[in-house]
Amino acid sequence: MLHSSASTSFCLSFMPIIAKNLLTSPSGFIDFPPPIAKTLEHFLQIIRKHYELHGFIPIETPLVERSEILTAKASGEITNQMYGLRLLNPHPKATDDSKDLALRFDHTIPLARFVCAHLREIKFPFRRYAIGPVFRGEKAKEGRYRQFIQADIDTIGEGELNLAHDAEFVSIISGIFHELNIGPFTIRIGHRKLLNAYFSYLGIPNDNHPQILQAIDKLEKIGQKEVRSLLSKLHLSNSQIDKLLSLLMTSGRDAAHYLDSLKHVATEIGESFTQGVLELRLILQCIQSLRVPESCYAFDLTIARGLDYYTGVVFETRLNNYPELGSIASGGRYDNLTEVYMDKKMPGVGISIGVTRLLLRLLKAGLLPESLGATANMFVTTAESDPSYLTHYLAYAHELREYGIPTEIYLQPKSLAKQLEYAHKRGFTYALIATAKHLKENKLAIRHLPSGRQKELAHHQLMEALNSF
Repeated sequence: MLHSSASTSFCLSFMPIIAKNLLTSPSGFIDFPPPIAKTLEHFLQIIRKHYELHGFIPIETPLVERSEILTAKASGEITNQMYGLRLLNPHPKATDDSKDLALRFDHTIPLARFVCAHLREIKFPFRRYAIGPVFRGEKAKEGRYRQFIQADIDTIGEGELNLAHDAEFVSIISGIFHELNIGPFTIRIGHRKLLNAYFSYLGIPNDNHPQILQAIDKLEKIGQKEVRSLLSKLHLSNSQIDKLLSLLMTSGRDAAHYLDSLKHVATEIGESFTQGVLELRLILQCIQSLRVPESCYAFDLTIARGLDYYTGVVFETRLNNYPELGSIASGGRYDNLTEVYMDKKMPGVGISIGVTRLLLRLLKAGLLPESLGATANMFVTTAESDPSYLTHYLAYAHELREYGIPTEIYLQPKSLAKQLEYAHKRGFTYALIATAKHLKENKLAIRHLPSGRQKELAHHQLMEALNSF
């Protein structure tokens, strides 16, 4: 019988040669080499920390959902980007369970299904987060990927959900991006209720509201001229377009003053608009109580969000110095997400951070180091190539790990200089060096790689030496 490694080599030698052009990942799907993957994990740790600081707990849902679940509340634009799933070679006796499946395009609709399926087990308000890949068949280009990681957080209520929850999400976004330390940002806050009320005031039929919201959501990306053209194609008159753009093209860094300006026109527009302004004012008071810096948020009715399920407050976050990066965190309130699954009102509010898109664009803009260093802090060299010394080096590595110090040991037959060169390139902090003379005297050396400083010490002084660097 072949040894496992020999068997593997034997099998690999008989694998067909694959054309080099097929070895690249498919368009819109990307590899993360170790330095970027390390930075990605750093991002996710910060995001996860802030989610849990606010009492949110994780859930996991499948990558695959039934198509009818995903399409029930998605806009036409999204359903056109959904990836269907099928077996390449289905078994003749395969059940219908393998048919009409699709890859999830976000975490929110799977959350709605989860809540309905586990209703009796959940305690409300239900505060959950989900971090993982989603899939959209967009036209692949820089900044737009077909598989990308989203980090979502949502609060779901039973029957009602206090507006203070919406304010809490502004605080969470602020905390995350302050700790990520990627520059000044603005959380822009809009309100679907205000927009829909204004559409009705202008005499626009309700059936046209979703398409108009999608057009408005593109305002910053394509500009007023193109949005005018889109609105005209939706049969809005020039007068309606002028009035709508006049309302939209003001935003409120001074949030209280902005809300006062909206209040002045609210009585003319109607009760729903007035209610929306009052909701924003309550949210503002809660944001202020949560000590979110005023420089980090603004009210802006051009923030509409393209997805159909939003019904109230909506959020978008952008870096002030890099607006071309687009939205780096977005979300909003949805009062009717579960209505197509069950006859029970389950209001919710949530945000999503497009981690993949954010990370890669920040790297390209030079706002992040490509690597945050090695996974391990300590690098154990094998200074003597004689195999009889290997047990000593393995024992050192084990001892360091027992102390909770992430440690890598170099096991290839290379010179000490080559090993230290490798350690520098990988970003280790410390290297443990033990020559034959050291081992004979039960000593070792610890080198601080960034500075080059080195200490020789007795074995029992190892931890004390690390603490003194």
